[in-house]
Amino acid sequence: MKIFTGKVAIPADKIEEYLEMLEKAEEERRPFVEKCDAILDEFYDYLVNEKGLSEKTADMHCFIISMFNEFLARQTDVWDYSEVTKGIASTYFKRWYKRKVWGGPSIERIPVSIRKFFLFLKEKKGIYNKKVLEK
Repeated sequence: MKIFTGKVAIPADKIEEYLEMLEKAEEERRPFVEKCDAILDEFYDYLVNEKGLSEKTADMHCFIISMFNEFLARQTDVWDYSEVTKGIASTYFKRWYKRKVWGGPSIERIPVSIRKFFLFLKEKKGIYNKKVLEK
């Protein structure tokens, strides 16, 4: 899997071409993003209704996972949760979160939310990602 980082310099005469490529890439990723959004809604219901967490706690976990989904969609070439590596779920996401998310839950809460989410995927969606769930 690839993680996309760094700065890009785009010549002024290529800006329209760049914007078209961005739009095309976003359109190609749309099915993955929609799938992630639907699963996030199910994850919230699972946390509140099956695990008995408070709405506030479930909101915190879902916020982190929504940021994780954003990271996957915009910074990686992952097309399914089964493709996520331990490094993507931990190191790379934490670095990105620390730089991009201000005022959200602390970075120390990420591992708990990621673990709960991947356990949910295993239990309810049949997506077992051994790489992420192993310690």
